[in-house]
Amino acid sequence: MKSGNGVAVGHEGWLYWVGRAREVETFYGDTAASRRILGRWGRLIARRARRLDKLGIRHVHTVVPDKLAVYPDRLGRPFPGFDDPPGVRLGRLVARDSAAVMVDLLAPLSAARAEEPVYLRTDTHWTYRGYLTAYRALCEALDAPVAEHVFAGSSQLERFTFDLGEKLTPPVDEEYVAYDFPRRAERTEANALVRVRETGQAVRLRGLFVGSRVVLTNPQAPDPRRVVLFGDSYIYSPGARLTAMLAETFAEVHAIWSANIDWAYVEAVRPDVLIFEIAERFLRQVPTDRIRIDAFAEARARRAVRPTLRARIQGWLR
Repeated sequence: MKSGNGVAVGHEGWLYWVGRAREVETFYGDTAASRRILGRWGRLIARRARRLDKLGIRHVHTVVPDKLAVYPDRLGRPFPGFDDPPGVRLGRLVARDSAAVMVDLLAPLSAARAEEPVYLRTDTHWTYRGYLTAYRALCEALDAPVAEHVFAGSSQLERFTFDLGEKLTPPVDEEYVAYDFPRRAERTEANALVRVRETGQAVRLRGLFVGSRVVLTNPQAPDPRRVVLFGDSYIYSPGARLTAMLAETFAEVHAIWSANIDWAYVEAVRPDVLIFEIAERFLRQVPTDRIRIDAFAEARARRAVRPTLRARIQGWLR
């Protein structure tokens, strides 16, 4: 295997996303650009915290550390920021404002890797053990019980060509542990973008995720609180992702794939808890929080389908 197309090949076939134009390297190190961006993030999180406090909503932010931070030794070459990655630097900035809370995932993931891999070798995402580790950390931060049956799931070995392996020529697949657990939560709502994607009516499915919103309810949940969760691919509900795990703890979980917070939605739902998650590599872009998630999703859904199907989409929205 050779590095290329934004992917670096490390020891024993470990793949890392480093960017096509050194953008990850530029941001990951302690540069003037990264300091400016992280400063904007710190101010944004402080504003969010104050607004959520006024609404009486408990809140946490968390950054999913890049594989570079948890497995620097597998890259096999120097890389800026290994000893002080952007998520850690942001955590220090946020700690200066006592109103905001950051949940550290780097420490528990780094500890868990001693037992078994917490990241996939050929992808940017976690293994099931990584998801379980993050789930426990978030529950602890929110004084919520973990659902023990989430940790007592079934597993089997499967092979798949993940995102980073797909970018190489020839593509590289990986044997991984496919994990699932008993579900007590049920999905009770999904917006237009989710429905278009699931019914197979979209012309192009790839990348059709930002703007997705689902609601899961669980009458048997050990914690009666309602949660609104904003995040990215780490929260997505199919499989052993954070949304599915958190829905086994909390009575109601609203999962929204967006780095922007929809304040009108938050104020309408009035959750007990708001969780914001973002992958470290996406910190390079600071959101504006100017979004209406379902209007955004409806517009994307209409653009994604063939013209002959748009009438059906309009019917869903009525």
